[in-house]
Amino acid sequence: MIHTQDIKEQARCLGIDDLRITIAEPFDVEKSRFLEQKEAGLFIGRKHRHLTNIESFYDARSTLTNARSVLVACLYYITDEPEDLSTAGIPYGRIARYTWRNHYKDLRKRLERLAVHIATISPMTYVVFSNGPIAEKPLAKRSGIGFYGKHSIILHPSYGSWIVLGEIVTDLELEPDEPLTLECGDCRACIDACPTHAIKAPYIIDRTRCIQELTNWCGPIPEDIMEVWDNRLYGCTTCQEVCPYNKDAQPRSFQTDIGYVGSCIPLFEILTMNEGDYRTRFANNQITASWIHFKAIQRNALLALGHIGGRDAIPYIERYCHSSDTTLSHAAQWAHCRVTDA
Repeated sequence: MIHTQDIKEQARCLGIDDLRITIAEPFDVEKSRFLEQKEAGLFIGRKHRHLTNIESFYDARSTLTNARSVLVACLYYITDEPEDLSTAGIPYGRIARYTWRNHYKDLRKRLERLAVHIATISPMTYVVFSNGPIAEKPLAKRSGIGFYGKHSIILHPSYGSWIVLGEIVTDLELEPDEPLTLECGDCRACIDACPTHAIKAPYIIDRTRCIQELTNWCGPIPEDIMEVWDNRLYGCTTCQEVCPYNKDAQPRSFQTDIGYVGSCIPLFEILTMNEGDYRTRFANNQITASWIHFKAIQRNALLALGHIGGRDAIPYIERYCHSSDTTLSHAAQWAHCRVTDA
């Protein structure tokens, strides 16, 4: 029989930054909160595992019928790589820090090795996930990996919100860890900093206004949000950047080459390549995941060019101004007006 401390020690040896254990019970309260927010219209109309099968999302046993424990892990992803947003005057679109590389796949590989190690000592049935089909944040909270910030992102006591999560769901019965008693207190830095006021109240996000969420979604962006889009191509981390729990984050050398994209991508290239080339060039990264529309990425590029400006951008914008796709034409016409009026 393997002991939980031995599991945690092996996890550290495999480069997993923290690992805690919780029970494989469903999250009825969290599911009810989700349904309330859905009813309030706080989700955008895109395919999402929440919306397709809510029951299974909030129950780890949907992935392993006889599951008894869930090992919840995190990987810290702040590296010492420079953030280069402009080279030789070429306009670039920013990529959110968590997806410069595919830390989810990296963590999943580490967890798979850990699961094999455990199974050689205590035979078990298991499944491994990272950014998978179950509710990772509630699992992280219940296991003690972290606690919810008011931006609804999990905060680790040492690594802040700069983590990705992963799990081993198993039929082994292991001693669970206790949840943390930490919380944000009176701090509202993330609420005040959100450029679109998407954090309606502590722990309640209006995803129809969240830029992080909208960069994944294929549809026209409201004008007031376009005005504060800046040069984002994928993702938004403003609420994390101002969080006091993240201010002392110390970068380290990168640990994986899986799905490397980097801090930015040339916008002219995004607007001249086809979808096949895009998915080939940036394979194994979240920005080419099956639920990410290439059309949404091109729309994001047009909005970013609208903010960067410059006469060189006009021909690239104009080619989309009369697109039959309203999402692209809407963004291009806005960007064209902004650049030509500057």
